[in-house]
Amino acid sequence: MTALEAKMAELAARFTARAAEERAALAAELAAGNRAQIQFRAHKLAGLGALFGHPAISEAALALEAAAEQGKDMTGQAARLDELLGQVGA
Repeated sequence: MTALEAKMAELAARFTARAAEERAALAAELAAGNRAQIQFRAHKLAGLGALFGHPAISEAALALEAAAEQGKDMTGQAARLDELLGQVGA
């Protein structure tokens, strides 16, 4: 394994380990109605999901980001992202 591959594996493991924290943070932001922070977190998760081989997380995060940005109801998108993060962190 190259140094780059080792670093990527370490970062992927961190992503998996932090999934529960991300779920909790998103839930708190949703409860507070903080669209800007939801948008920020969803954008970050979209990139990380793609980087670490979780395209469904990226798609769900992008959908949540768009709903937050457009002022739409985020319930369905947030539930889907939460479900997928739960599967990764399990």
